[in-house]
Amino acid sequence: MTALVIYADSERSADLYYATGFFAPDPFLFLAESNGTTHLFTSSLEIDRARRVAKVDHIHDWAEILKKFKKKHPDKTVQEGSLIAFFLAKKKILDLEVPGDFPLSLADALRTLGFRVKAAPGLFWPRRAIKKPEEVAAIETALEITGRGLMAGVEMIRSAEIGQDGMLYLNSEPLTSERVRGEINARLVREGAQPSHTIVAGGLQGADPHEEGFGPLPAHQAIILDVFPRVEKSGYWGDMTRTVCRGTAPDRIKQAWEVVHQGQEIAFAAIRGGASGLEIHTKITDYFTEQGFPTGPVEGGRQGGFFHGTGHGLGLEIHESPRISSKDQTLEVGHVVTVEPGLYYPDMGGVRLEDVVVVEAGGCRNLTKVPKFLEL
Repeated sequence: MTALVIYADSERSADLYYATGFFAPDPFLFLAESNGTTHLFTSSLEIDRARRVAKVDHIHDWAEILKKFKKKHPDKTVQEGSLIAFFLAKKKILDLEVPGDFPLSLADALRTLGFRVKAAPGLFWPRRAIKKPEEVAAIETALEITGRGLMAGVEMIRSAEIGQDGMLYLNSEPLTSERVRGEINARLVREGAQPSHTIVAGGLQGADPHEEGFGPLPAHQAIILDVFPRVEKSGYWGDMTRTVCRGTAPDRIKQAWEVVHQGQEIAFAAIRGGASGLEIHTKITDYFTEQGFPTGPVEGGRQGGFFHGTGHGLGLEIHESPRISSKDQTLEVGHVVTVEPGLYYPDMGGVRLEDVVVVEAGGCRNLTKVPKFLEL
Protein backbone atom coordinates (compact mmCIF):
# COMPACT_ATOMS: atom_id res chain seq x y z
CA MET A 1 0.00 0.00 0.00
CA THR A 2 1.14 3.57 -0.69
CA ALA A 3 2.10 5.97 2.09
CA LEU A 4 1.98 9.76 1.77
CA VAL A 5 5.25 11.49 2.66
CA ILE A 6 6.20 15.19 2.93
CA TYR A 7 9.68 16.45 3.81
CA ALA A 8 9.82 20.23 4.10
CA ASP A 9 9.58 23.09 6.55
CA SER A 10 6.04 24.07 7.46
CA GLU A 11 6.80 27.79 7.34
CA ARG A 12 6.81 27.44 3.54
CA SER A 13 4.92 24.20 2.89
CA ALA A 14 1.20 24.80 3.21
CA ASP A 15 0.60 21.08 2.62
CA LEU A 16 2.78 20.16 5.60
CA TYR A 17 1.23 22.72 7.94
CA TYR A 18 -2.25 21.61 6.84
CA ALA A 19 -1.36 18.00 7.68
CA THR A 20 0.29 18.67 11.05
CA GLY A 21 -0.80 22.06 12.43
CA PHE A 22 2.85 22.47 13.44
CA PHE A 23 4.96 25.48 12.42
CA ALA A 24 8.71 24.84 12.18
CA PRO A 25 11.40 26.74 10.23
CA ASP A 26 13.54 23.63 9.59
CA PRO A 27 12.56 20.62 7.47
CA PHE A 28 10.85 17.68 9.14
CA LEU A 29 9.16 14.51 7.92
CA PHE A 30 5.47 13.69 7.81
CA LEU A 31 4.17 10.21 7.00
CA ALA A 32 0.58 9.05 6.54
CA GLU A 33 0.15 5.29 6.31
CA SER A 34 -2.45 3.80 3.99
CA ASN A 35 -4.65 3.06 7.02
CA GLY A 36 -4.70 6.77 7.93
CA THR A 37 -2.21 6.61 10.83
CA THR A 38 0.00 9.71 10.79
CA HIS A 39 3.56 10.26 11.99
CA LEU A 40 5.78 13.32 12.46
CA PHE A 41 9.58 13.08 12.76
CA THR A 42 11.61 15.95 14.15
CA SER A 43 14.75 16.79 16.10
CA SER A 44 15.17 16.89 19.87
CA LEU A 45 15.05 20.68 19.56
CA GLU A 46 11.42 20.62 18.44
CA ILE A 47 10.15 17.35 19.91
CA ASP A 48 8.47 18.73 23.03
CA ARG A 49 6.73 21.54 21.15
CA ALA A 50 5.61 19.07 18.48
CA ARG A 51 4.15 16.77 21.14
CA ARG A 52 2.23 19.72 22.51
CA VAL A 53 0.74 21.18 19.34
CA ALA A 54 1.04 18.83 16.36
CA LYS A 55 -2.16 17.18 15.09
CA VAL A 56 -0.74 13.71 14.32
CA ASP A 57 -1.05 10.25 15.84
CA HIS A 58 2.64 9.60 16.58
CA ILE A 59 5.62 11.91 17.09
CA HIS A 60 9.16 10.57 16.75
CA ASP A 61 12.52 11.98 17.82
CA TRP A 62 15.21 11.42 15.19
CA ALA A 63 17.72 10.92 18.01
CA GLU A 64 15.83 7.86 19.21
CA ILE A 65 15.58 6.42 15.72
CA LEU A 66 19.31 7.02 15.28
CA LYS A 67 20.07 5.02 18.42
CA LYS A 68 18.04 2.07 17.15
CA PHE A 69 19.67 2.33 13.73
CA LYS A 70 23.21 2.34 15.16
CA LYS A 71 22.39 -0.57 17.42
CA LYS A 72 21.32 -2.68 14.43
CA HIS A 73 23.82 -1.27 11.93
CA PRO A 74 26.88 -0.13 13.95
CA ASP A 75 29.15 0.09 10.89
CA LYS A 76 26.80 1.82 8.44
CA THR A 77 27.12 5.46 7.52
CA VAL A 78 24.13 7.38 8.82
CA GLN A 79 22.33 9.51 6.26
CA GLU A 80 18.91 11.09 6.25
CA GLY A 81 17.56 8.66 3.71
CA SER A 82 18.96 5.73 5.68
CA LEU A 83 17.05 6.70 8.82
CA ILE A 84 13.81 7.19 6.88
CA ALA A 85 14.32 3.87 5.12
CA PHE A 86 15.02 2.17 8.46
CA PHE A 87 11.64 3.31 9.81
CA LEU A 88 9.74 2.53 6.59
CA ALA A 89 11.19 -0.97 6.42
CA LYS A 90 9.92 -1.73 9.91
CA LYS A 91 6.46 -0.66 8.72
CA LYS A 92 6.82 -2.76 5.53
CA ILE A 93 6.22 0.35 3.41
CA LEU A 94 7.76 0.40 -0.07
CA ASP A 95 5.52 2.75 -2.09
CA LEU A 96 5.63 6.48 -1.38
CA GLU A 97 3.59 9.32 -2.86
CA VAL A 98 5.17 12.74 -2.39
CA PRO A 99 4.40 16.36 -3.39
CA GLY A 100 5.87 17.68 -6.62
CA ASP A 101 8.37 19.81 -4.68
CA PHE A 102 9.74 16.86 -2.64
CA PRO A 103 13.57 17.11 -2.46
CA LEU A 104 15.04 15.31 -5.47
CA SER A 105 18.17 14.19 -3.61
CA LEU A 106 16.08 12.53 -0.91
CA ALA A 107 13.82 10.87 -3.48
CA ASP A 108 16.89 9.53 -5.30
CA ALA A 109 18.36 8.21 -2.03
CA LEU A 110 15.13 6.39 -1.18
CA ARG A 111 14.88 4.91 -4.67
CA THR A 112 18.46 3.66 -4.38
CA LEU A 113 17.44 1.91 -1.16
CA GLY A 114 14.61 0.11 -2.93
CA PHE A 115 11.61 2.36 -2.39
CA ARG A 116 9.20 3.37 -5.14
CA VAL A 117 8.71 7.14 -5.01
CA LYS A 118 6.23 8.96 -7.23
CA ALA A 119 4.98 12.53 -7.30
CA ALA A 120 1.27 13.02 -6.63
CA PRO A 121 -0.68 14.02 -9.74
CA GLY A 122 -2.19 17.46 -9.25
CA LEU A 123 -2.80 18.80 -5.76
CA PHE A 124 -1.32 16.81 -2.86
CA TRP A 125 -4.29 17.58 -0.59
CA PRO A 126 -7.19 18.45 -2.94
CA ARG A 127 -9.44 18.83 0.10
CA ARG A 128 -7.34 21.81 1.21
CA ALA A 129 -9.21 23.94 -1.34
CA ILE A 130 -12.50 23.37 0.49
CA LYS A 131 -12.35 25.52 3.58
CA LYS A 132 -13.80 24.36 6.88
CA PRO A 133 -15.77 26.94 8.93
CA GLU A 134 -12.80 27.50 11.23
CA GLU A 135 -10.61 28.17 8.20
CA VAL A 136 -13.08 30.71 6.83
CA ALA A 137 -13.04 32.38 10.26
CA ALA A 138 -9.23 32.50 10.18
CA ILE A 139 -9.31 34.12 6.74
CA GLU A 140 -11.87 36.65 7.98
CA THR A 141 -9.51 37.55 10.82
CA ALA A 142 -6.67 37.90 8.33
CA LEU A 143 -8.82 40.20 6.20
CA GLU A 144 -9.72 42.35 9.21
CA ILE A 145 -6.01 42.85 9.92
CA THR A 146 -5.33 43.44 6.23
CA GLY A 147 -8.06 46.07 6.12
CA ARG A 148 -6.67 47.95 9.09
CA GLY A 149 -3.24 47.98 7.50
CA LEU A 150 -4.61 49.15 4.16
CA MET A 151 -6.67 51.90 5.78
CA ALA A 152 -3.60 53.14 7.64
CA GLY A 153 -2.12 53.81 4.21
CA VAL A 154 -5.33 55.36 2.90
CA GLU A 155 -5.51 57.75 5.86
CA MET A 156 -1.90 58.75 5.32
CA ILE A 157 -2.71 59.62 1.70
CA ARG A 158 -5.90 61.42 2.79
CA SER A 159 -3.88 63.54 5.23
CA ALA A 160 -1.40 64.62 2.59
CA GLU A 161 -1.40 68.11 1.12
CA ILE A 162 -1.37 68.73 -2.60
CA GLY A 163 1.68 70.68 -3.64
CA GLN A 164 1.87 73.24 -6.42
CA ASP A 165 3.89 70.71 -8.37
CA GLY A 166 0.98 68.25 -8.34
CA MET A 167 2.64 65.90 -5.88
CA LEU A 168 1.62 64.87 -2.37
CA TYR A 169 3.30 66.15 0.79
CA LEU A 170 2.96 65.10 4.41
CA ASN A 171 4.49 67.24 7.16
CA SER A 172 6.23 69.26 4.45
CA GLU A 173 8.02 66.18 3.12
CA PRO A 174 7.20 64.35 -0.11
CA LEU A 175 4.79 61.50 0.49
CA THR A 176 6.40 58.51 -1.17
CA SER A 177 5.30 54.98 -1.90
CA GLU A 178 7.95 53.86 0.56
CA ARG A 179 6.53 55.99 3.40
CA VAL A 180 2.99 54.72 2.86
CA ARG A 181 4.17 51.13 2.52
CA GLY A 182 6.13 51.49 5.75
CA GLU A 183 3.01 52.75 7.56
CA ILE A 184 0.92 49.85 6.24
CA ASN A 185 3.55 47.26 7.05
CA ALA A 186 4.17 48.61 10.55
CA ARG A 187 0.46 48.34 11.34
CA LEU A 188 0.37 44.78 10.03
CA VAL A 189 3.36 43.74 12.15
CA ARG A 190 1.84 45.29 15.27
CA GLU A 191 -1.27 43.19 14.62
CA GLY A 192 0.67 39.94 14.28
CA ALA A 193 0.85 39.65 10.49
CA GLN A 194 3.81 39.41 8.13
CA PRO A 195 3.62 41.86 5.20
CA SER A 196 4.77 40.61 1.82
CA HIS A 197 5.67 42.99 -1.02
CA THR A 198 2.90 45.49 -0.23
CA ILE A 199 1.99 47.48 -3.33
CA VAL A 200 1.62 51.27 -3.23
CA ALA A 201 1.84 52.23 -6.91
CA GLY A 202 0.84 55.72 -8.01
CA GLY A 203 0.21 57.24 -11.40
CA LEU A 204 1.63 55.45 -14.41
CA GLN A 205 3.40 52.94 -12.17
CA GLY A 206 0.00 51.33 -11.64
CA ALA A 207 -0.06 50.11 -15.25
CA ASP A 208 2.11 47.18 -14.10
CA PRO A 209 -0.10 45.08 -11.77
CA HIS A 210 2.85 43.80 -9.67
CA GLU A 211 4.84 47.02 -9.49
CA GLU A 212 5.35 47.66 -5.75
CA GLY A 213 5.73 51.42 -6.27
CA PHE A 214 8.54 53.84 -5.60
CA GLY A 215 9.19 57.52 -5.16
CA PRO A 216 6.86 60.51 -4.62
CA LEU A 217 3.13 59.94 -5.04
CA PRO A 218 1.10 62.14 -7.40
CA ALA A 219 -2.10 64.00 -6.64
CA HIS A 220 -5.10 63.75 -8.98
CA GLN A 221 -4.05 60.28 -10.18
CA ALA A 222 -4.87 56.73 -9.20
CA ILE A 223 -2.90 55.05 -6.43
CA ILE A 224 -3.22 51.27 -6.11
CA LEU A 225 -2.82 49.79 -2.63
CA ASP A 226 -2.61 45.99 -2.62
CA VAL A 227 -1.99 44.43 0.80
CA PHE A 228 -1.54 40.69 1.36
CA PRO A 229 -0.08 39.67 4.74
CA ARG A 230 0.12 36.27 6.42
CA VAL A 231 -1.13 36.05 10.00
CA GLU A 232 1.65 34.54 12.10
CA LYS A 233 -0.56 32.68 14.55
CA SER A 234 -2.87 30.95 12.07
CA GLY A 235 -0.79 30.86 8.88
CA TYR A 236 -3.71 32.16 6.80
CA TRP A 237 -3.39 35.04 4.35
CA GLY A 238 -5.40 38.17 3.75
CA ASP A 239 -5.55 39.87 0.35
CA MET A 240 -7.17 43.19 -0.45
CA THR A 241 -6.80 45.96 -3.03
CA ARG A 242 -8.22 49.45 -3.21
CA THR A 243 -7.55 52.22 -5.71
CA VAL A 244 -7.75 55.80 -4.42
CA CYS A 245 -6.98 59.30 -5.60
CA ARG A 246 -5.99 62.28 -3.44
CA GLY A 247 -7.64 65.18 -5.20
CA THR A 248 -9.75 65.11 -8.35
CA ALA A 249 -9.47 62.01 -10.49
CA PRO A 250 -9.32 62.41 -14.29
CA ASP A 251 -12.49 61.38 -16.11
CA ARG A 252 -10.82 58.29 -17.59
CA ILE A 253 -9.76 57.09 -14.15
CA LYS A 254 -13.26 57.71 -12.79
CA GLN A 255 -14.79 55.75 -15.65
CA ALA A 256 -12.25 52.90 -15.26
CA TRP A 257 -12.90 52.74 -11.51
CA GLU A 258 -16.67 52.49 -12.02
CA VAL A 259 -16.24 49.84 -14.71
CA VAL A 260 -13.93 47.77 -12.49
CA HIS A 261 -16.37 48.16 -9.61
CA GLN A 262 -19.16 46.86 -11.82
CA GLY A 263 -16.87 44.04 -12.94
CA GLN A 264 -16.70 42.93 -9.33
CA GLU A 265 -20.49 43.00 -9.11
CA ILE A 266 -20.72 40.81 -12.21
CA ALA A 267 -18.47 38.28 -10.49
CA PHE A 268 -20.36 38.43 -7.19
CA ALA A 269 -23.62 37.71 -9.02
CA ALA A 270 -22.15 34.75 -10.93
CA ILE A 271 -20.05 33.01 -8.26
CA ARG A 272 -21.74 29.95 -6.75
CA GLY A 273 -21.11 26.25 -6.35
CA GLY A 274 -20.81 24.64 -9.79
CA ALA A 275 -20.03 27.90 -11.64
CA SER A 276 -17.35 28.01 -14.34
CA GLY A 277 -14.41 30.26 -13.55
CA LEU A 278 -13.81 30.77 -17.26
CA GLU A 279 -17.39 31.92 -17.87
CA ILE A 280 -17.18 34.41 -15.00
CA HIS A 281 -13.86 35.78 -16.25
CA THR A 282 -15.16 36.05 -19.81
CA LYS A 283 -18.27 37.96 -18.70
CA ILE A 284 -16.04 40.57 -17.08
CA THR A 285 -13.60 40.91 -19.98
CA ASP A 286 -16.49 41.20 -22.42
CA TYR A 287 -18.13 43.87 -20.28
CA PHE A 288 -14.87 45.85 -20.08
CA THR A 289 -14.53 45.74 -23.86
CA GLU A 290 -18.13 46.90 -24.29
CA GLN A 291 -17.40 49.85 -22.01
CA GLY A 292 -14.42 50.94 -24.11
CA PHE A 293 -11.64 49.21 -22.19
CA PRO A 294 -10.37 46.42 -24.46
CA THR A 295 -7.58 44.01 -23.58
CA GLY A 296 -4.54 43.48 -25.77
CA PRO A 297 -1.19 44.95 -26.82
CA VAL A 298 -1.09 48.73 -27.08
CA GLU A 299 1.38 51.12 -28.66
CA GLY A 300 4.90 50.10 -27.79
CA GLY A 301 3.97 46.45 -27.39
CA ARG A 302 2.96 46.68 -23.73
CA GLN A 303 -0.13 44.98 -22.38
CA GLY A 304 -3.30 46.99 -21.89
CA GLY A 305 -6.73 46.29 -20.41
CA PHE A 306 -7.54 43.34 -18.15
CA PHE A 307 -4.74 40.82 -18.66
CA HIS A 308 -4.71 38.83 -15.45
CA GLY A 309 -7.19 36.45 -13.85
CA THR A 310 -10.30 37.57 -12.03
CA GLY A 311 -9.39 35.67 -8.88
CA HIS A 312 -7.51 32.90 -7.12
CA GLY A 313 -7.93 30.68 -4.11
CA LEU A 314 -6.78 32.07 -0.76
CA GLY A 315 -5.88 30.20 2.39
CA LEU A 316 -2.59 28.84 3.72
CA GLU A 317 -1.06 30.10 0.47
CA ILE A 318 -1.52 33.50 -1.09
CA HIS A 319 -2.25 31.88 -4.46
CA GLU A 320 -3.85 28.44 -4.42
CA SER A 321 -6.58 26.48 -6.17
CA PRO A 322 -9.00 27.32 -7.70
CA ARG A 323 -8.59 30.06 -10.29
CA ILE A 324 -11.17 32.32 -11.90
CA SER A 325 -9.42 32.95 -15.18
CA SER A 326 -8.98 31.89 -18.78
CA LYS A 327 -8.01 28.44 -17.47
CA ASP A 328 -11.40 26.93 -16.69
CA GLN A 329 -11.99 25.53 -13.21
CA THR A 330 -15.31 24.76 -11.53
CA LEU A 331 -16.05 26.53 -8.27
CA GLU A 332 -17.19 24.40 -5.36
CA VAL A 333 -19.00 25.21 -2.14
CA GLY A 334 -16.36 26.07 0.45
CA HIS A 335 -13.84 27.58 -1.94
CA VAL A 336 -12.49 30.94 -0.79
CA VAL A 337 -11.45 33.12 -3.72
CA THR A 338 -10.37 36.67 -4.45
CA VAL A 339 -12.37 38.84 -6.86
CA GLU A 340 -9.93 41.35 -8.30
CA PRO A 341 -10.66 42.71 -11.76
CA GLY A 342 -8.47 45.54 -12.97
CA LEU A 343 -7.72 47.81 -15.90
CA TYR A 344 -4.23 48.93 -16.88
CA TYR A 345 -2.92 51.17 -19.62
CA PRO A 346 0.59 52.66 -19.92
CA ASP A 347 -0.81 56.15 -20.52
CA MET A 348 -3.36 55.95 -17.69
CA GLY A 349 -1.92 53.83 -14.89
CA GLY A 350 -4.06 51.22 -13.24
CA VAL A 351 -7.26 50.60 -11.32
CA ARG A 352 -7.87 47.43 -9.33
CA LEU A 353 -10.37 46.45 -6.62
CA GLU A 354 -10.10 43.21 -4.67
CA ASP A 355 -12.37 41.50 -2.18
CA VAL A 356 -12.45 37.91 -0.92
CA VAL A 357 -15.57 35.72 -1.03
CA VAL A 358 -16.53 32.25 0.15
CA VAL A 359 -18.45 30.18 -2.40
CA GLU A 360 -21.87 28.97 -1.28
CA ALA A 361 -24.50 26.78 -2.96
CA GLY A 362 -26.66 29.68 -4.12
CA GLY A 363 -24.09 32.46 -4.44
CA CYS A 364 -21.18 33.84 -2.48
CA ARG A 365 -20.54 35.73 0.75
CA ASN A 366 -18.15 38.67 0.77
CA LEU A 367 -15.67 38.38 3.65
CA THR A 368 -14.18 41.83 3.01
CA LYS A 369 -15.63 44.74 4.99
CA VAL A 370 -13.45 47.70 3.91
CA PRO A 371 -15.51 50.19 1.86
CA LYS A 372 -14.64 51.22 -1.69
CA PHE A 373 -14.14 54.83 -2.72
CA LEU A 374 -11.95 56.64 -5.21
CA GLU A 375 -11.42 60.29 -4.38
CA LEU A 376 -9.98 61.38 -1.02
